[in-house]
Amino acid sequence: MTNILIADDELIFREYLRRVIDWEQYGFRIAGEARHGLEALELAAAQPPDIALVDITMPFMDGLELAERLKAQYPATSVVLVTGHNEFDYARRALKLGVEDYILKPFSKEELLLTLLKLQQHHHKALEEKATLQSTVQLMKEGLLNRLVSGQQEEDGETTIRRLEAYDLRLDRPAYTVACIEIDDMDRKWSEVSERLLWKYAVSNILAEAMEDDGKPVIFNGPEGRIVCLVSHASSAAGAGSTGAAGLEAYERLCALIKRYLKFTITVGVGSGYEGTGRIADSYREAIAALQNKFVLGCDRVIGYDTLAKGASSLGQYPLENKEALLHDLRMADDSRLAERLGGLFRSVREQKLSIEYTYVVCMGLVSVCLSYISEAGHPIEDCFGEHFFPYSEIQRLRTVQEAEAWITRLFMQASAYARQHKKTRASIIARSAKAYVEQHYADPELGVERVAGHAFINASYLRAVFKKELGMTLSDYITHVRMHRAKDMLGEGNVKLAHVAESTGYSDLSYFSKSFKKFFGRPPSEYENLLRERG
Repeated sequence: MTNILIADDELIFREYLRRVIDWEQYGFRIAGEARHGLEALELAAAQPPDIALVDITMPFMDGLELAERLKAQYPATSVVLVTGHNEFDYARRALKLGVEDYILKPFSKEELLLTLLKLQQHHHKALEEKATLQSTVQLMKEGLLNRLVSGQQEEDGETTIRRLEAYDLRLDRPAYTVACIEIDDMDRKWSEVSERLLWKYAVSNILAEAMEDDGKPVIFNGPEGRIVCLVSHASSAAGAGSTGAAGLEAYERLCALIKRYLKFTITVGVGSGYEGTGRIADSYREAIAALQNKFVLGCDRVIGYDTLAKGASSLGQYPLENKEALLHDLRMADDSRLAERLGGLFRSVREQKLSIEYTYVVCMGLVSVCLSYISEAGHPIEDCFGEHFFPYSEIQRLRTVQEAEAWITRLFMQASAYARQHKKTRASIIARSAKAYVEQHYADPELGVERVAGHAFINASYLRAVFKKELGMTLSDYITHVRMHRAKDMLGEGNVKLAHVAESTGYSDLSYFSKSFKKFFGRPPSEYENLLRERG
């Protein structure tokens, strides 16, 4: 809305102005009414108007003086003088004061409205230009800062400092520390980009207040969309080489304030302090590395890189749980023992505060155990976990070690349940082994139940019973089935002798082959060949 200030000593005229136009319909709002110039200045101090309708003749301070004072104190305010004096001297003085327009009483509603709409358009255009300029300056400033923290700024330190000063950013102290702030689960909380920007802006404002005691921090959106806070230190001892407990206190206050007033949590990664602008990128990389360790340490905390590095030296490497123990639990379908064993493994990961890289290695090792079990059981991986199962990508999307534990546990339970549902009995394994042997050796004239049973090292009678139960037909019928369908395929290829077809499918007697073919398909092979030629 465009704010209007009315300054006129006549109550009747002020009431007329209120009624003559439907102000809201045209995007205006009467922000105040003054009886004289002094009162108008008080109202303007509380809320500078976009347009001031000023009567020339008023007590205590006339309209011309008021116009002069308004233009001096609030250059963006457009002043329209309203008077019954048609004097050239008034108009000339008004132009010198920078008054935008001059309306003579009495005037029509249309005349007043056209004047106001013209000034409103001018005001909106000025606001758009100002916003565009501010946006451009902000982008240029953030671009410079992003290049600085990412190590892409090729200028020397003094030149960089001068360029930053052009944006009213002063980095003239000896040492610098960078912190990166991330709103926890931001993508899950807010789907709209505008909402995320709004909350990041709110966090940045609270951060500026929390850091007041540490000088004026430089706060901006970093290269990866996180909030970045760059703090310069008064002396190298205050920040070089270490963040220290004192250096983390302001960020601890920030976490508490965010949780209290905004009702969500943030995680802060803080790099070490270094001397010179050239080392700012090193501190930024450390801040990112510290922040990434929330995967293991958890969210809603401040993670100092130097503290993390000191603790990591005594960690050693975590030996992955015995693969055979996990496989044994899977084979025995002991889900409770399996969950207990996995829980102990991840508890150790958290207690030892393993690095995020090694935690990924542990997770991938567990995935390998799970996939090995499914393969060992003779099942296709994609049948159990789906065709679009890409474990490494899924692990990297997990945000905490707790989420990783839940995901890995679900994976093992899914594998266990799938294997139980599709468990292969010994009879099933024997039948399928016999089936595969027939499909490989159907051309052998000596192939029969005894030959297949000998291959499987089992009794022929037992094999007949098992095969019929598992596959729904006798083993002898299956041998004939495979041979006949292979013969049919060969005849379909054309230009092939029946004797060759018979021999290739395990029949040494052509006459017996023809009788078997006719019995199976209802017509002899020669007739089948003729039928194929007619169709061709």
